Amino acid sequence: MYYPRRPNKPRRVIHSIEELPVICDAAEAGLLLRCTPEKICRMARDGILKGTKSGERNCWLFRRDDLVAYLDRMFESGVVD
Repeated sequence: MYYPRRPNKPRRVIHSIEELPVICDAAEAGLLLRCTPEKICRMARDGILKGTKSGERNCWLFRRDDLVAYLDRMFESGVVD
């Protein structure tokens, strides 16, 4: 059976938060949150993650600080999505 390769699948692992750029796309946010880029986009669309859509590429962009704040809220509440 043929499984098409996802074009936005992350190809690396991060070891420190400083390795992420200040403005992340869905694949880079997925590296930090250990989710697929598709789930990251769904979370942004549903208002769970703060993000904005880029007009030229029509993709979601996230601030690194907002991703860290989401992780902090998630661990404080004890609820994992």
